[in-house]
Amino acid sequence: MADTAGVGIVKPVNLADQGVSEGLLRTAWSTEVQFESVVEELLFNAPTLTGQIGVGEKKMVPQNMFLNVTPNDTNGKAARKVVLTFTRALDDTGRFGNAETLLGNEETIRLKYASFYANDWAHAVSGESYGIDFRELSATQIFSIVKPLLAQWYGELNGYFAREAVCQSRDTRLTKAPVSLAQPINPNVYFPALGYTSSQPTYDSTASDWEDNVGDAATSVTAANNHLNVGEILDLSDWAVSKYLRPIKHNGLDLYVLNMCADEYTRFHKPATTDSWASYWKDAAAITDLNKVVPGASVIIGDSVVVCRDRRAPTVVFSGNSTNWVTTWGYMKPGRNNCRTTTRTDKTHCNVNMLFGTNALGKYEPERPHYEEQKDEYGKYYGVSFTGGFGWQIVYWDVDTPTDSTIQQEGSAIILTQR
Repeated sequence: MADTAGVGIVKPVNLADQGVSEGLLRTAWSTEVQFESVVEELLFNAPTLTGQIGVGEKKMVPQNMFLNVTPNDTNGKAARKVVLTFTRALDDTGRFGNAETLLGNEETIRLKYASFYANDWAHAVSGESYGIDFRELSATQIFSIVKPLLAQWYGELNGYFAREAVCQSRDTRLTKAPVSLAQPINPNVYFPALGYTSSQPTYDSTASDWEDNVGDAATSVTAANNHLNVGEILDLSDWAVSKYLRPIKHNGLDLYVLNMCADEYTRFHKPATTDSWASYWKDAAAITDLNKVVPGASVIIGDSVVVCRDRRAPTVVFSGNSTNWVTTWGYMKPGRNNCRTTTRTDKTHCNVNMLFGTNALGKYEPERPHYEEQKDEYGKYYGVSFTGGFGWQIVYWDVDTPTDSTIQQEGSAIILTQR
């Protein structure tokens, strides 16, 4: 094509020469990137399972599976620890007959306390936004999906930290300054192969001794028997009651919610598996509106345990010996950052299934997530950060004073099965 007088440039007529097709391709690619890491998330964002608690409220213990603690004034936003006060149940026998007197025989209202912690968090992304780089990035819509990507990251982070709290009492954020807390193993640990017996690991308030007790139990099981079937889940329900784990109430039933790892869930639903749910399927009845309350639920066993599949379930590996076991926890973190073990060599490599009752986890969030944007050098550089403050933790109840001296954990347990 000849030069046009007065223009002095050859203008391409092919759209590919102008980068249009490439731009369209990159637009489609960037949309795929936005959603590629999404893996099914259960329970933790379900509003029907979460109770809202203001920092200054004095109330009875709520009946929800999760507690969401939020400040109710501007001063609460600066606090990284709050201690909430609740009333305990009455347990006096009362007075009987017409010769008894009430004066001097009243039962004193007793209190229980729970401490909730939060710590700062932030994540930022940046990119050039001027000249050729600006034109290219606009074509791929990079900046238009920065905030959705951060929001997705935040959602996956919540799921990771919630599971970490179930296994290790608190999420990693709470180990950082200025909070600097430890991460002892959940006080309630159950191995299906050991059944509802005294062979289950014995809790010890010294974190390292408790870890050794769990490691010893892991090595004592017969790996082939360490799975969840209908009979084992019925035993698990009885064990949970013996541990005073408080069930949630639904449709007149007292229920625990069992998050099964994908391995166990698949095995549990195979007809060939002995005593599996599939072998009872044709004779079973389900609660019709169960899924409205418990996301991902598939069945109720014994009118007591709701079974859900958790594709993001953690793993744990025990290494060392009976006097010095070390646990290595693996979690699915944001994106495709899968840190779970892939090894299935022996009984010290376990999948983690999680049992939830009332008040299983607490989330304290004094500072809501918010975006902050910055441009430098005439807009040449562009960055967005997502920041806030929160923490996930097991709800520990102190039943004498607010000083963590007599602790009860009655909301969750971890069930370790063979990988």
